[in-house]
Amino acid sequence: MITIDGLVSGIDTATIVEGLLEIQQRQIDSLEGTREEVLTEQAAFRGIEARLLSFQTAVNQLNRNRDSVFAVRTVATGNESLVTAAATSEAPPGTYSLAVNSLARSHQIASQGFDDPDAVITQGTLTIQVGTGSPDTITVDSTNATLQGLADAINSADLDVAASVIHDGASYRLLLASNQTGLDNQISVTNNLAASGAGATRPDFDVLNPVQEAADASVTIGSGPGAIAVSSGTNIVDDVIPGVTLNLHSADPATTVTLSVDRDTEPAVDAVQNFVDEFNALMDYIDEQVRFNGEDLQPGVLIGNRDAIALQNSIRSAVLDVVPGLDPNANRLTAIGVSVTNSGRLNLDTARLQSALTGALDGVSASDVQRLFALTGESTHPQVEFLLGSTRTQASQTPYQVDIIQAAERATVSAHTAVATTTVLDASNNTLEISLDGASAAVTLTEGTYTATELAAHLESTLNSQEEFNGRSVSVAEQAGVLSITSDAYGSSSAVAVTGGTALPTLGFSGTQSDVGQDVAGTFIVDGISESATGRGRILTGNADNEHTADLQLRVTLTTSQIVSGPEAEVDVTRGVASRLDQNLTSLLDPVTGRVALADDAFDAQAESIQQAIDLQQQRFEAQQQSLIEQFVALESALQQLQTTSSFLASQLTSLRPINSSQSGR
Repeated sequence: MITIDGLVSGIDTATIVEGLLEIQQRQIDSLEGTREEVLTEQAAFRGIEARLLSFQTAVNQLNRNRDSVFAVRTVATGNESLVTAAATSEAPPGTYSLAVNSLARSHQIASQGFDDPDAVITQGTLTIQVGTGSPDTITVDSTNATLQGLADAINSADLDVAASVIHDGASYRLLLASNQTGLDNQISVTNNLAASGAGATRPDFDVLNPVQEAADASVTIGSGPGAIAVSSGTNIVDDVIPGVTLNLHSADPATTVTLSVDRDTEPAVDAVQNFVDEFNALMDYIDEQVRFNGEDLQPGVLIGNRDAIALQNSIRSAVLDVVPGLDPNANRLTAIGVSVTNSGRLNLDTARLQSALTGALDGVSASDVQRLFALTGESTHPQVEFLLGSTRTQASQTPYQVDIIQAAERATVSAHTAVATTTVLDASNNTLEISLDGASAAVTLTEGTYTATELAAHLESTLNSQEEFNGRSVSVAEQAGVLSITSDAYGSSSAVAVTGGTALPTLGFSGTQSDVGQDVAGTFIVDGISESATGRGRILTGNADNEHTADLQLRVTLTTSQIVSGPEAEVDVTRGVASRLDQNLTSLLDPVTGRVALADDAFDAQAESIQQAIDLQQQRFEAQQQSLIEQFVALESALQQLQTTSSFLASQLTSLRPINSSQSGR
């Protein structure tokens, strides 16, 4: 940029230029101030967004169907030295009596005595099997041919047994202990070590006289004539009482233990209190932004902002309105102790909420409280069960009809011929190649003699213990000697195929049997109009583009014989306070179409527009400033030229004076 200092003219050109451009500078300053105000408003609105997200987290705690805070259970036993317990939301509250008759024990066997842990043993192989698990072979050679060496080799092989050399006071013995408890996990040993001789002794294991016999745990539920005896292969007993897991610690058949399952109301109370606190914090913040604040009545940053006010009113309405479709005794928050203050804030009466959750409030149950908050559904058929929905699932004005056209089925393969009354399995006929639900395994059955019923039970146990089938399971049935293998999974992912093995003829299979299950199929009917659904296993889900039943999930356990012409059930879907809020907040916070995103985009556009105006004004300012400076440069240049001419003329006139003087002297 050209600069000028006014040395020729003596004029303060910089001050004059600044004064001439003052109006333009004020316009730029004004635009920059306006832009800062817009950015401040945007920051305040983003503060609302942050509090909306925090509020939505509190809302979701109350809106969950799975692991609901309203379904938490506590469980206590009267004698924790005998048994402790844990309970899931499926456990019905109640009091039970039980007795621990015996604990599950692991099988333990030992060798004969040796003089020293380093006593030399004979070489060869030792095959160890636990229950129906895979047999593992240990090789004994010159590197490990001692009693301790064999123990170390067994432990290094990572078998399902633990080996240790123990001292019984007179000699050293090799003890094998199953890592699993129960009768189904007994240790069997196939000893192919060489006979004793040449200073080496063959270790033999006395299976008939175990150190500890394998045993199942035994628990008796109740004490009357109809008391129920339950056995378990482990000391963790599941689902004797639905949803309750028993951990057995000691046995005492003569002692009756009282087990109590109760509702744990603390998580629900904490969640409702958090909901109240987050709502109040959100309302406080919005009020600070949209109203006059303080004694000096300073206006809030977002005063007059329609988006902020509309957003606040929308949330307040969702919280305070009556929930349609619920029992009038529990269709609004005030019924359970959540009241509204004069300032529009919420206040929680914890005692009243506790009464509602424990059933001590007339006309209100714990399930009513859950329905008041969450998205829930009630079905008219016990085998058509509501699971969950999403923000796209609409509350039903009239119950949704459920028309099932196909029941879910499991894959089943049946033998072509019946097994013998007594079946002998040995190394020549005890392998089976089978695939289950997408996984394949080569199975080895335990050698022995079996009845048809025992063979079915052994086959089932062996298949379910295969590592390749982890997470998958089967049921094996026997009817009139004919075996059938059924996947425990339902739907198109359920598949069974028997493909080979030496046991095929013995078990009655040909190696060509295979089957695939089928998914449940059906539709939803809303006011006479069908809405499509997709089945997966036993789960029927409304398609995402359905107007009313999008993402509605039902568990359908109907069998084929139970399907009728027309709807099998009706489902009444209600949206509680938290569910409506979640739907509302999800819409508001949508990153593309939500009101918050659109408002933020509007702030961005406004700030950008102002910045463009500032840039344009700045360009004009700089152009005008440059023009003025150039004009003053021209002025100074002209003045300088005039001064130069004046000086030249003055010098010429001065030089003429002596000439004139000499001429006048003549």
